Order: sequence, then structure tokens, then C-alpha cells
Amino acid sequence: MMRGAAVTWFWQAWLAAIVFVFPIPHTIALRNLLLLVGLLTLLASLRRAPRPQPLPALKPAAWALVATTAWLALHSVTVAPAPTLALDNLRGDWIMPLLTAALAAYAATRLEPRLAIRAVVAALLAHMLWMFGWQLWLWISAGASGAWPAGIVPIGERDYHSSLSGFLLALLLADRLAVLSVGPVEAISAPRLAWSAFALALIADAVLRTRNGTVVSAVLLLTATAWMARRQPRFLLLLLVVAALGGASFALDSRWGGLKESIVVGWNSSGLYWLSGDPTSRPPTPSGAALEESAYARAAWTHQAMLAVGEHPLGLGFGRDGFGRVIEAKFGQKGFVSSHSGWLDFALAAGLPGLALLLLTAGLAIRGGWRQFRQHDDAAGLMFSFLTGSYLLRCLLDGHLSGWRLGLFAFLCGVLIAAMKNPRKQT
Repeated sequence: MMRGAAVTWFWQAWLAAIVFVFPIPHTIALRNLLLLVGLLTLLASLRRAPRPQPLPALKPAAWALVATTAWLALHSVTVAPAPTLALDNLRGDWIMPLLTAALAAYAATRLEPRLAIRAVVAALLAHMLWMFGWQLWLWISAGASGAWPAGIVPIGERDYHSSLSGFLLALLLADRLAVLSVGPVEAISAPRLAWSAFALALIADAVLRTRNGTVVSAVLLLTATAWMARRQPRFLLLLLVVAALGGASFALDSRWGGLKESIVVGWNSSGLYWLSGDPTSRPPTPSGAALEESAYARAAWTHQAMLAVGEHPLGLGFGRDGFGRVIEAKFGQKGFVSSHSGWLDFALAAGLPGLALLLLTAGLAIRGGWRQFRQHDDAAGLMFSFLTGSYLLRCLLDGHLSGWRLGLFAFLCGVLIAAMKNPRKQT
């Protein structure tokens, strides 16, 4: 049986390994094996080990989550055209992330809170360092004379790393704010290391060339500035960081050019270029500038998804592919899955009542984390609020409310909830 320091090292390594493996393609079997190892280890010591305790600040969010889950189950049985398929999707894309969060929370209680948070932050940071190392190797291999290979990543697509960068930035920014507000006692690591990691997360956001990720990062930074500037006016200097991040994104990502015009064309165009991709049907822009394909397509998909939500306000059955089902039924075109907005995908799946419950749950979670921070000087509560808020905003802009991203988000939430101060235990 593991004792003392061995237990601490095991759970830190386990938390870090889960977070590191989660986004890597074709590693589901390894991820499940690691989760199973953690589950069996927990069960072996369940009677003698501490357990996560309910936090008063998060009780409203917990009840909202119960209500959301109940609606999804009821909806799958009574409203969904294919109940068996909806229930199977509910199991994979909702129940499993919840169980993953619970497992993470139980595991994190085996550690001192800062060690648990430090383990998951280290795993996220390792992905950023891996990306920097990969891009550096490509740059050197090309003769170190050309442009930096921004947007090229070692695994998956760049939006994989953008999600990880967003999670990391939310956690590190909240940690830095807690230190500035409460004091260094709340820090998860030494000041120089924490600020260096924060800077790396910002640089990673810029070199990834993902516009939506940059938008979310800018909103987080502006939120932090608005709050801290009231207490420390010098914190307005953070606006320079926002400006630098935006400037770097504009310089490295040519897709910003013509963004507004392409969105308008995508929303209003009656053509089906967004559906077929046929170059002969590409719509012109009013100014004659080149159409920015990504912005155009996303605007057209959003328009179609909103029309579908209006036609099916109670949803089509739980699943990430509701938009794809709509497009196939309406246009006979297969291959579409997401509308590229998690909110719209969820509305198409669970109906407007389901989306309302989801947003209520998220809003109460953000408020609960904030109250935990304000009432108990708890940095983990602020991290939870920033993580939830940034993920919710990213899901509005991208179809990230499913799959490994939802599972990893749930896992991180479980760690943070377990790391929060329990006022009942303290008294």
C-alpha cells in the first residue's frame, strides 16, 4: 500500500498524465486505462481517505446541473425522434464527463490543494512547451531565415492547442489576480515561474493563429483589468498586453483582413457556396476584396443553425451532430456535424429549454466560484470562475461543447472544486 510521499507523487503524476493525454488523438484507450487505474486506486482506499465535501457557494449550480441532466434524460425519452441514439449520446457526451469530474475531485482530495492544481497546470504548460519546441525545430530545419511557423502544431489541429492554451491562461490569470488581491499565500508556484508561465500562455495564444481563442483571451484580460484597476490603477497597464496580443494576432493571421465584410456576405448570401464549396458559386464581396472563407462559412452555418432552432425549438435529440442532421434533411448533403457554435449545437440537441438550463448552470457556477473567492480568499474559486466563463464563451464561438474538450474541462473543474476551501471544515 502506498504511504506518505509516494501517495502524493502518485496522484500528482496521475492528474498530470490524464490532462496531458486527454487531447492527444488516438489515445482514448490509454486515457481510459489511466482513468481505470485511478478509479481502482481510489476504491482501494475509499474508506480511509478524505472525500470531496459540498460547498455552500456551489450548491445552486449543483442543483441547476441536476435539473439540466434530468431535462436531458427526459428529453431523450419523450421528445427525441430516436430515443436510443439520444440516450447513447447522452451517456458519452454528458454522463461520462460528469463521472470524469467526480473521479478528478476524489483524486484531488488526496493532495494538498496547491499540489493538485500545480499538477494540471504543469500538464497544460507541457503542451505549450511541446508546441514551441516543434515550431522551433521546424524553423531551424528551414534554415532559421524564414518566418516563424506560426499555426503549425505537433498533434491534431491548432484549435486543439488553442483550447489547452485557453484553459491554461484562465487558470494562470486567476492565480495572478488572486496573488495581487489576497497575497502570495494563495500562489500555486513561485512568482517568477508563475509569471513566466503566464507569459508563455499569452505567446502561445498569438502563435497559434486562432482568432476565436484570441478573442476569448482578450475578454479574460479585459475582465481582469476592469476588476483590478478599481483597486490598483497601475493594473491598467494590462491593456498594453491586450493590445500586444491583438497586434500579434493581426500580424500573424491574415484572416483578420476582410473579416466583417465576409461575415455579412455569409449571413445574407442566398447562394450555397458554404454548402458545396464549388468555386464557381463563390459570392463576391461588395468591395471586390477576396472572400475570407472561414468567416464567410461560419456566418452562413450560424444563420442556418439559428433558422433550424426556430423551426425545432424543442430540439432534435441529444447529440453533437444536430446541425448535420438538419443540413442533411434540408439539403440532402451529408458530412456536416457541428454548426461551429456549441450553444447552437446544444439548442438543436436539447431544445431552447435545455440551452437555458445549461446557461443557468454555467452562470451559477461562475457566481459560486466568485463568491468562494471573495468570501474565503480562495484562489481555486476564482480559477473555477475564469475557467467556466472562458470555456462558455469559447463554446459560443466554436463547437467545443462535446468530445475531449468537454471531458477535459469537466476534469479540471473536478480538481478545482476539490481544491476549494471548505468553510465547514475550517470551522
